[in-house]
This record gives sequence, structure tokens and C-alpha cells, in this order.
Amino acid sequence: MTGLDKIINRILSDAKEEARLTLEAAQADCKRMAEDYAAKAEDEAEDIALRAGEAAEELVENARRETEEAREKMLSDTKKALVDEAFELAKKELRKTEFGKYRELLTALLTSSLIDVTAKREQAIAKGEATGEIGEYRVVMNEADRAAWGESVVRAARCAAYRHMGAARVDRVHLAEETADIDGGLQLYCDDVLLDLSLEALLQSLRTEIEPRVLAMLFPQA
Repeated sequence: MTGLDKIINRILSDAKEEARLTLEAAQADCKRMAEDYAAKAEDEAEDIALRAGEAAEELVENARRETEEAREKMLSDTKKALVDEAFELAKKELRKTEFGKYRELLTALLTSSLIDVTAKREQAIAKGEATGEIGEYRVVMNEADRAAWGESVVRAARCAAYRHMGAARVDRVHLAEETADIDGGLQLYCDDVLLDLSLEALLQSLRTEIEPRVLAMLFPQA
């Protein structure tokens, strides 16, 4: 073997060794990168699974809350409907002479309102908050009540209020020709000021106070 052949063989040997080392290093890098990617993929998979679990829990909680809200709303709507019905029945019962003595109720409402509004006007005049007395007291009922009770109710109320109001004032109390679209009760106009004494208005004013008792009777375990 000549010297040139030896040099060529040495170069080839060194090149093979360098190639082997480079290949091994590359393989080691690839293995390390693969392990890194595998670890990252595992971490990402765990993170995705965790987020998915949290999202599922949130969906379940939202569904539970929405179901509970829907149940509460349904129960509330049912309670309201039953309370509305109870007050409607009470309004009908008030109109029954044999139960609520309806004419006497109308008379009492009108009498107490006439006395009260007159006393308040006197106080306002004394304080300088008003300059004159009420010129007209006009009683308005629905068509049926006006025909059945109107004149007798106004006449009885005027008599009952006479001692508190005096003759001049009770002479200004009269039954109006017009009628009102109300279920029952009456409306009292003091000049242009309206006092709503309809059954609906009266029951509504009482509802805040007595509704809890009505609910307790309708839903004793609620």
C-alpha cells in the first residue's frame, strides 16, 4: 500500500467515524426531542382532561342551578296564581249579601271616607295648606251596584256622617249619574280628587299585609 492509499484510507476512516458520531448525536437529539414532546403531550393531555372535567362540572352545576331556578319560578308562579285566585274569590264573597252584608260594607266605606277626607281638609285649611272646603262629593259605582244599592248607600252614609260633617257638607254628597268599570265597591270624587274604594283596590292594599297568612294556609309546609 502506497503512502497515498494510507492517506485516503485515513480520511475515509475519519469521515466514517465523524459520520457515526454525528449520527449518534442526531439520534440522541431526536430521542430527547421525542421524549420532550411526549412529556409535553402528556402534560397537555392532563391539562385538557382537567379543563374538560372542570367544564363538565360547570355544565352540571349550571344545569342544576337552571333546573332549581325553573322549579322555584314554577312554584312561585303557582303560588301567585293560587293567591290571585284566593283574592278573587274573596272579592266575590264580599259581594254576597248573606256573607259580607255588601250594602252595609259600601255604606261603611263611604261613611268613613267622607269623615276622613273632610277632617283632613279642615286640618289643611287650619295649617294654611288649603284655601277652601270640598265643593262636591260624587259617589260612583258600577252599573249593577248603582241600580241595586246606590241611592240607599248614599242616603245612609250621609245620615251616618252628618254629626261629623254638618248639614252643609252632607248636602254636597250625591250619587253620580255615570258608572265605573269596577267589580264592586265605589269611587269617591272630592271635587277632582279620586279616592278609589273599589273592592280590587281595597284588597290590593290589604294584600301585602295578609298575603303571608294566605300563603301559609295554601302551602303549610312551604
